Amino acid sequence: MADCLAVLSGCHQSIEAQLATLEQLCRSGSPAPAEARAVVRYFDGEGRQHHRDEDEHVFPLLRSLAAQIGRADIAAVMDELEREHASMHRQWGLLRENVSALAEGRGGAVDEDQVMRFAWLYRRHMQYEAAVVLPFAAEALSEEQRAALASRMASGGVVAA
Repeated sequence: MADCLAVLSGCHQSIEAQLATLEQLCRSGSPAPAEARAVVRYFDGEGRQHHRDEDEHVFPLLRSLAAQIGRADIAAVMDELEREHASMHRQWGLLRENVSALAEGRGGAVDEDQVMRFAWLYRRHMQYEAAVVLPFAAEALSEEQRAALASRMASGGVVAA
């Protein structure tokens, strides 16, 4: 079973690849339906599930562990990251219609400013997770907790922590 930290890092690599594709879509002069479909499928599916995994499994467990050792700063980070998830969902909602139009061959253009805001927010979010969340998780989570989180993330199911 993969370690949950490796799973999270792998998700971030996948997100980065999709952001690069999305940026290419708005810069391209010609429609790319297959790439647009892949982006929509990712952010509607795996990307949304990644946030759910963090919000329902990872962040609550880390918040609890932080409380046990008096790390209120970690709890504050989790709160901020959850708010950013909500912002990213709103941003995706603004982009999705135009990206879906490309995916379905209906033409149109993807707003480059919206894409740049979405990509910037996502990248900053992932940098914050890499700088704060992953190091704390590496320090605080037992091997059993890591394996249980990895299993939950791999299954996409909701299991009590």
